[in-house]
Amino acid sequence: MKQDVSISSLKRRAREAVVKVLYEMEMSDLEAEEVRDRLGRTCKKPEVLEFAMMLVDRTLEHLASIDEMIVEVAENWNIERMAAIDRNVLRLGTAEILYVDDVPEKVSINEAIEIAKKFSTENSGRFVNGILDKVARIKSDLRDNI
Repeated sequence: MKQDVSISSLKRRAREAVVKVLYEMEMSDLEAEEVRDRLGRTCKKPEVLEFAMMLVDRTLEHLASIDEMIVEVAENWNIERMAAIDRNVLRLGTAEILYVDDVPEKVSINEAIEIAKKFSTENSGRFVNGILDKVARIKSDLRDNI
């Protein structure tokens, strides 16, 4: 049991590092390679770095479609009007739900909620939950119709 807690804690650190570099990328116009370099300097444990790199790669690779999905499900919200931290938590959570098959959707959503609460506001958790729940439902509907 102790090992499971350790693994989830390492993955949380990776997710938090990814949100931070996505935010920094947006605020400073960093290029993808600079984002990867910063993750390499931030994540000291190899298992944290490996998971963080995978998450950032999936997020950046699919950023346009991720943003489209967020806009589609965020009724009455323009993505530019969202708080920058919330927007980047949503990007990471959406990437994880859509493009990381070995993490359960509920885990991805719960992790995003906790990160939003930690780095943004208490209300951000509910906001992130509502959006990511819709993303997960759309993915489920698509999977059911195949």
